[in-house]
Amino acid sequence: MVNFPGQEENLPERSPMETRSNDFERGLRLMLDAIAAAQERGEPPLTAAQARTELEGLARHRGRPLFFPYLGSGLGKGARMMAADGRWVLDLALGVGVHIFGHGNRDLIETALRAACSDLVMQGNLIFNREYSALMRTLLAHAPATMEHCWLSLSGADANENALKLVRRRREGRPGVIAFRGCFHGRTTAMAEITDRPDYRRGQPHTFPVAYVPFYDPRDQGSIDKSLKALRAIVHRDGEQMAAFLVELVQGEAGFLAAPREFFVPLFEECARAKIPIWIDEIQTFGRVSELFATDMLGLADYASVITVGKILQGSAMLFRAELAPDPGLVSGTFAGATVAMAVGRQIVEKLVGEGFFGPQGREKRLERLCFERLEQLSRRYPDALREFHGVGAMIAFKLGDGSYESTQAFLRRCFETGLALYYGGHQPAWVRMFLPAGVITEAELDEAFAIIERRLTD
Repeated sequence: MVNFPGQEENLPERSPMETRSNDFERGLRLMLDAIAAAQERGEPPLTAAQARTELEGLARHRGRPLFFPYLGSGLGKGARMMAADGRWVLDLALGVGVHIFGHGNRDLIETALRAACSDLVMQGNLIFNREYSALMRTLLAHAPATMEHCWLSLSGADANENALKLVRRRREGRPGVIAFRGCFHGRTTAMAEITDRPDYRRGQPHTFPVAYVPFYDPRDQGSIDKSLKALRAIVHRDGEQMAAFLVELVQGEAGFLAAPREFFVPLFEECARAKIPIWIDEIQTFGRVSELFATDMLGLADYASVITVGKILQGSAMLFRAELAPDPGLVSGTFAGATVAMAVGRQIVEKLVGEGFFGPQGREKRLERLCFERLEQLSRRYPDALREFHGVGAMIAFKLGDGSYESTQAFLRRCFETGLALYYGGHQPAWVRMFLPAGVITEAELDEAFAIIERRLTD
């Protein structure tokens, strides 16, 4: 059996700007110990009725219902989160893949507390401390070698908006974008226009050309040729309008759909001949696909002009080649991120790179194999209920029956009621997505999650 240890204390290096007094260190240790004690006690801040009232108010203020009736207590431990009413939930949704080290990680909490003692809450274009430059250096040190510069930003959509500006400038103002069917690139106006979900831009105007290429279909032996034929038609017809080919190497919103290197190479070669830049969106894949960058995992760095990352970074960043360096007025922003988020994001990257997460025998690949073994067992026992599964690293998905949206949503709610948070992707069909907290989940917790899945499959 594979042994997945629990959280291990790995204290971060202190920044020179941090207070070094004995009083500070004693206070920090007392605070960390108090947090650990609160995690162990697990005392909920609210009663079930109080939590329900607050959730109702939250939904009312937002103007729409919540997906899950979850209100956090502020306490959690590893792969588990404690709701405000004291109920413990095994979290394989992770805020849509953000918290790869789960809840209450002592290392990350200490990093956050140290950074919170800085003089700045937010950093940006005109004022930045050493957390800003340290995060950029760390990203560039571990990025594909072709990436020479870095720009920090808040959400993944912000990073993608910045990248859109860079590729349009590189292509002398050409407005259009080529993308894959099933893609998701964010919810800002421009990113929603590219994303292949008409319901995400309902009532919005169409402002620039977007052309779609079919994504890889492993069930179709002619998939590569079909996609290449579609791309060639777009380049022949509309190539002079296109600023870039925007790709997810593993499609997140569509349900963790992956493709091999041999699918991407002929498409990228076609774009190279047409001088159309390749823009790789790694907002979801960053740190979660058995390598830090899916671009490196597939050996595609030589084709990429710009790469965007986010989610587990606790912010986002755009990495790009020197020839795409923007004019001073083109990319800017008051805020590039919070001091705490920058410090924690850097620590997450260093932990992932330094603690055995990547490679064929890395923690993420072992998790992938374990999940596939358990899904294979379930599919044999319940062939009508669980028909397909796929994924890579800490991104695993499976389809229930015919993949109807309604039955998938109902299944997710049944699992949550039983103490397991999962999320979905895609619409026709819909997929159940498991965002694995690879940094902390144990094999026993993985077994518990699959026991709940099996129980709810038969409801």
